[in-house]
Amino acid sequence: MSRVAVSGIGIVCPEGLGREAFLRAFAAGRMAAGASRVPEFSLEEYLKSTHSFRRVAGATKFALAAMSLAIRDAGFPAGAFGGERAGIVAAITHGAVTYSVAFLRVLLSEGTLAASPLHFSESVPNAPAGNGAIAFQVRGPVHTLMGAEPVGTQAIDLAAGLLRAGLADRLLVVGTEEWNEVVTHAYGQIDSAARSSESDETSPLGEGAAALVLEMEDAIVRRGARPHAALLGWSLGRCGAGGMEGAAADVVREAFRVSGRCVAEVDHVLPSTGRHRRAATRGFMAARGEGAGPVAWVDLVPMIGNPAGASNLLQVATSAALMSAGRVDGPGLVLSTGISGTLSAVVLSKADPAGVRWTI
Repeated sequence: MSRVAVSGIGIVCPEGLGREAFLRAFAAGRMAAGASRVPEFSLEEYLKSTHSFRRVAGATKFALAAMSLAIRDAGFPAGAFGGERAGIVAAITHGAVTYSVAFLRVLLSEGTLAASPLHFSESVPNAPAGNGAIAFQVRGPVHTLMGAEPVGTQAIDLAAGLLRAGLADRLLVVGTEEWNEVVTHAYGQIDSAARSSESDETSPLGEGAAALVLEMEDAIVRRGARPHAALLGWSLGRCGAGGMEGAAADVVREAFRVSGRCVAEVDHVLPSTGRHRRAATRGFMAARGEGAGPVAWVDLVPMIGNPAGASNLLQVATSAALMSAGRVDGPGLVLSTGISGTLSAVVLSKADPAGVRWTI
């Protein structure tokens, strides 16, 4: 069957909005310091009508901008993306914590009549996906997945299943995260209490969003567009008795088994932005074995920190964008790990020049 491919990329991060802006910042080596924040921007630059979204939470605002950028990047005319054959799969970790905190603070201090209904409705987990469906007139499947950093791979897996089952022709897969001091403080307490041997590898929490338009590769070519990259295979796992290093090696091997490629062929790796990242990297090296050629490391932590719910899709978007721009070869490997021991691996390749590749 034809491969699932990335036709559009939308990136919202502290160093810029859009695929080209991100690549320029990456090439220039611009590094954000500490807790990275997305600069203030107007949604009017990305949406035709913003009246319904003028007071959305930061996580939703980032997601809407990223989805709009991805749709444009995929070559869809204005207003032509939605309909019954389009869908959205959103990935989040914490959601709109800022609105949740504001709602609860007023509720406890001033009572129910003073609490803003907006803060509640815009802080529910499916707010980014629901607002996205309204903004882009999506009437197909709309889902929200919650989890640690590897939730982005889960979103890709769900979207690919919908495409292969014929339930949608195009999917927006979006991950989003807004920075919040309450969340940052909570993670600091967890790390202080754990005092694990790997506690020094924690990355500063960041914020941002990444959206991918996923379609079958042959469908992209039929409508006259160019895929950025193909998703060859992916795998999800959890750290067990054998430890994170062994679990990571198993997940990498499984992702490459599904892809039909060999681990030794890896051209570039995006290491995890979350906890256990060193152990996951060691797991990849174990799966790769000795004697393999050189590999390029594309570490996003110095640039974006760890924007939890958005991090995994930002990694996938980066690999796809770099391959599409000819700055790296394939296959590329994206590693992601979560605080609770969840982990994932995604294998990407350059798009087929002919637009279609059939696999058994």
